[in-house]
Amino acid sequence: MAGGVVLVSAAVAMGAWAVDAAADTTRVYMLSQDVAPGTDLTADGVLTAVEAHPGTDAYVEVGHLPDGAVTTRSMNKGELLPAVAVNSSREQALRPVVLNVASNLPASTKVGDYVDLWVVPKEGAIAGVSGQASAADRTGREPTGDEGARRVATGLVIASVGEATKGLISGPNTGVEVKVPQDSLASVLSAVGQEGSLVLVPTGQEAPAEKES
Repeated sequence: MAGGVVLVSAAVAMGAWAVDAAADTTRVYMLSQDVAPGTDLTADGVLTAVEAHPGTDAYVEVGHLPDGAVTTRSMNKGELLPAVAVNSSREQALRPVVLNVASNLPASTKVGDYVDLWVVPKEGAIAGVSGQASAADRTGREPTGDEGARRVATGLVIASVGEATKGLISGPNTGVEVKVPQDSLASVLSAVGQEGSLVLVPTGQEAPAEKES
């Protein structure tokens, strides 16, 4: 009988603890979609409110989102919004640019991944430059090294990927929005205006958690 009383008392205590724990919740923000660095957190459909037991003040509580809040790193749908991943500044070091790339990205590529931008010259341009390089070799001058594909920018971040389209003359292209570092913006825009194909090459990295501003 004594043992039964102990078991009943323990069950009652556990039940009371469970009820108290269930009541001790906090409403915090959760991401409704994948986001890249610089994403506007105040836009419709980006965040949703959920009940959670964070245990600390590490997550942004509902009603405490700063004005002009943006993300400082990439995060996945379903993650709670960490306070350290939010920036209230409207002036960002990353600028959005839409590129029409000539080849599809690998299936594993996702929002928030880092990519490098390459320019692949047209075949006619390659032949012309190669001929100039051969002539330069005969004169003893070094070739320019511009006869092939070249990397024009690094550290770009995938923001969104559109559907592939096919023009009347050109081949299929895919519109990809990327976040470009300020110091690479001129190189990227110059590449857009050149003859040749734009290719994005994933680096296999995501924007790191410690990248904060």
